[in-house]
Amino acid sequence: MQGIAHRLNKIQVESLNNAINSTTVVAVLIATIAFAAIFSVPGQYADSPQDISPGVSPGQARIAPKLPFMIFVVFDAISLFISLAVVVVQTSVVVIQRKAKKQMMAIINKLMWLACILISVAFLALSYIVVGEDEKWLANLVTGIGTVIMVSTLATLCYWVIVNRVEASKLRSIRRSSMNSRSQSMSMSYMSDTEILNNEHKKFYAV
Repeated sequence: MQGIAHRLNKIQVESLNNAINSTTVVAVLIATIAFAAIFSVPGQYADSPQDISPGVSPGQARIAPKLPFMIFVVFDAISLFISLAVVVVQTSVVVIQRKAKKQMMAIINKLMWLACILISVAFLALSYIVVGEDEKWLANLVTGIGTVIMVSTLATLCYWVIVNRVEASKLRSIRRSSMNSRSQSMSMSYMSDTEILNNEHKKFYAV
């Protein structure tokens, strides 16, 4: 039984390490995209003296006064700094204990969810400027499709997180009841614990 528990713990630690590495790569990609997006806006910038109108400063984005661009700047900046914060934590904090590592991954994953949502909103906001006034239906269509995809994805993830937590709670209850029960024989207890460990081995973990 101890051998099974040791193998299960090793598998979980390896899975968490892989998840941490993957999250770091994704955070770097999101930070790169968010950083590059602010310097490649539609219409570019007012840099030529002949093109600068009164009230416009050199280097200012031509679409700066528009509300969608303001939304884009705010959400894009927040997603950039969230991703950078995740990268700093991932590269600076070394967690050895499995439970603490799962807790850290749970927090980081939620931050990455938020970063993905924010950068999606920034993209949708800027799409209303790109398509122009006459083609707003296209931006509305893209917004609808993106909203359905993101909401369904996050809802599915939340469902599996809840299911995983409920199953983990049930397994802990079974363990406690089997350990406190003195009427069962040692062989039955061993089979019960082995079965629980094998069931855990087959499950995936949602953080």
